[in-house]
Amino acid sequence: MSGTITSTSLKKIRVNITMDITFIDHYDSFSFNVLGWLESAATTKLNITRITCDDLNGLDQLSKNLTPIVISPGPGTPSNYPGTMALIKQAMLHVPIFGICLGHQMIGELAGGKIIRAKDTWHGTVENIEVLQQHWLTAGLSRQFKAVTYNSLVVQMPDEANAEWSILAKDRHGQNMILAHKKFDVASVQFHPESFASDDLTLLAKNFLARIK
Repeated sequence: MSGTITSTSLKKIRVNITMDITFIDHYDSFSFNVLGWLESAATTKLNITRITCDDLNGLDQLSKNLTPIVISPGPGTPSNYPGTMALIKQAMLHVPIFGICLGHQMIGELAGGKIIRAKDTWHGTVENIEVLQQHWLTAGLSRQFKAVTYNSLVVQMPDEANAEWSILAKDRHGQNMILAHKKFDVASVQFHPESFASDDLTLLAKNFLARIK
């Protein structure tokens, strides 16, 4: 019998590829928009497990069986969510993580940054964002784009953190809008890429999902 695999046999053994992601939900009104945004960017089937920030058992189970993580926006500051913060601290060295707004501030604080008041209080404001350097997350993005912000806080990074972290984009005030680790697949954005009023930023989701593959 020949050991050659024919095209017919290939069709018989073909299986659907599923990508597993965990979404940490901080009860933000945009959470399900973010889920839809991720699904619209996927080239394979996404199996998204939603865990709310107050589900301590769910967070504990995730810490024992890590999958790539997306951290939702939400009210308050990182200090209001010790469960999520502990999980990110453990997971960031092991699996890809992407944070949005509050998620960005959580990653920034764990990176040694300080959460400070923004120069403007933005709620549904379209801001001009400038990409400062190329990175796997920003690959293919225009150097300048528009994105909607819903925040009154930003992450201020110390100079000494630059050895491990990169500020990939800033707004017109020079405030940190995209943060990424230089070695691990951990990145975050201050703005809301899923908003209909932002430029089409599906590429950010595509680039993150590509790192999972």
